[in-house]
Amino acid sequence: MNSGELRLSDYEKGFLTGFYFTEPNIQKDRLNRDEDNDWYGVHIGERVFDLCVWKDDDIDNEVCVVYECYLNDGGFWNTDTSKQWFLKESKDATKPKEL
Repeated sequence: MNSGELRLSDYEKGFLTGFYFTEPNIQKDRLNRDEDNDWYGVHIGERVFDLCVWKDDDIDNEVCVVYECYLNDGGFWNTDTSKQWFLKESKDATKPKEL
């Protein structure tokens, strides 16, 4: 594991993978996804994650990166993009445009 990789248990990886492939909003958005990234939140126990999904330059390759979220002092969730886990990646995936 490199220093930029998000630490996840096997259970969390399985849950996130299942969520990605079965969540109706992700599946519906896949039909109309373009180069812009879409975000989906998911709670697993005490942890909260954001899945960032976008189409890579090649229209046939969708990419999904998982980030962990933290509750800030104002009571809002912030996405920590310093560590990531590529749930689904294309060979030459680039980072989402907003990062």
